[in-house]
Amino acid sequence: MCIEARKEEKTIYLSMDYPEKKNGLDLKMATSLLEHIRLANQDTNINAIVFESKHRAFFSSGPRPEDLLTCVGEDGSENLVEILEILNQCVLSIFRSPKVTVALINGYAYGGGFNIMLACDRRISLRRAKFLENFHQMGMSPDLGASYLLPRIMGVEKTFEILINGELIQPEQALQLGLVHELADNKKELHELLNQYLKKVSEGYSPAIAATKKLLKERAAIELESQMKIESNYLLDLFKHEEIKARLKVLV
Repeated sequence: MCIEARKEEKTIYLSMDYPEKKNGLDLKMATSLLEHIRLANQDTNINAIVFESKHRAFFSSGPRPEDLLTCVGEDGSENLVEILEILNQCVLSIFRSPKVTVALINGYAYGGGFNIMLACDRRISLRRAKFLENFHQMGMSPDLGASYLLPRIMGVEKTFEILINGELIQPEQALQLGLVHELADNKKELHELLNQYLKKVSEGYSPAIAATKKLLKERAAIELESQMKIESNYLLDLFKHEEIKARLKVLV
């Protein structure tokens, strides 16, 4: 099982539990994640969805190089189209969710695992967490909405700098850039911050929260969906290049 779902009061917790891939976003994980997001979005008895990891060291490693290798070249194009479509729908389903969405980041979040986090309304992180956009080293262009969500949060110039540097982003820097909203020193404090936020959410009226989110995000969601289609087209072209295969093999 890649995703463990549990309901507590008015909140559904979606815990990623795929240790052999370090919560990597392969087809199995992506399909399971999308199914659970859609079910949570349809649940009229909740007002919030929390994304977390069951493992201390990692939130999500994103798509792993060994899995990406199966998408290189003409023979792999169908695999790439399939996984991109599902992961893009994950991002869009989170961004468009009528529920309040929260990412609870306990460890590193890389690549696609980083981008899915960005689609959430609230992002709360432990100070030991690390963030990374490693497209540059792989010879790839951004995907899963990164080329839309990152500039929306911190501007085009800072986004380009982050993508080209390809360096680990420390929690304090992530907070300063707006990539996360709050930092916690330990797991207890992490959940205290989460519960404070969820308490505030629970004071509202769910249909009004859903309407407010739609007013604030629907236009952006249309733009995000359009941008992700463009991202996918660029990736499909780049994955025909032998250079991508060579770079991915080094990382396996």
